[in-house]
Amino acid sequence: MTLTTVALSCAKQLGRVNAAGTDITDLEAEIKEQIQETIRFYNRKPYHLTEFRGFTLDTAASTVWYSSVDLTSGDGDQSNTSRTAVDTNQILNITYSRENPGSSGLNEPLDRIPYAKFERLREGSTPQGTPTYYTYYAGQIGIWPTPDGVYELYFSGHVKPVVPTNDSDTSVWFDEANEMIEAGALKRVCLKYLRDKERAADFGIIEDGAARAMAREHLLKSSTGKLKVHD
Repeated sequence: MTLTTVALSCAKQLGRVNAAGTDITDLEAEIKEQIQETIRFYNRKPYHLTEFRGFTLDTAASTVWYSSVDLTSGDGDQSNTSRTAVDTNQILNITYSRENPGSSGLNEPLDRIPYAKFERLREGSTPQGTPTYYTYYAGQIGIWPTPDGVYELYFSGHVKPVVPTNDSDTSVWFDEANEMIEAGALKRVCLKYLRDKERAADFGIIEDGAARAMAREHLLKSSTGKLKVHD
């Protein structure tokens, strides 16, 4: 599914298409905008769809703070195509980290520490060497000690999927949670542009039900790592 096909589906539900149901006749830009806003809203929450294993950061000598990571060698439900320099403020959280590989030739641990402790380590001295600790603060990743060269650091965690902007763009949200995204967008269109609170409430009920189902699926997968059998 693409931004165009999802927008057309939304327009059909609002009665804003031609007789053949093939073209949007009204509110096309507004519908696409609210699809994007709905995705941005759900991008702020960690779900199984935002999990990403193996995004990397290459350090540079004498550089403490980093603002981008590379997703192209990792994997997750979301697309990582051409995502070589993803802004670190798109990271929701980090659940695992290591130096890949370390000076021993094996993967070396890279532990996270609180920002205040990170700054205390740097007070009065600026040692350089192999990365041992990192912190994540103000949308950046800080490394201690200050790297003395190039090291590849490996992370896993939750990363915001790309918000579709072009008509042909796809999204993991379209593939795995389209009912929730469509209902959320339709609710917003009804409230902002049609001033139809009754229809907005109806779409809100659909969105909330789909969001609860998504949350339950995330809970089942994140609690044990396996899907459970239910009646």
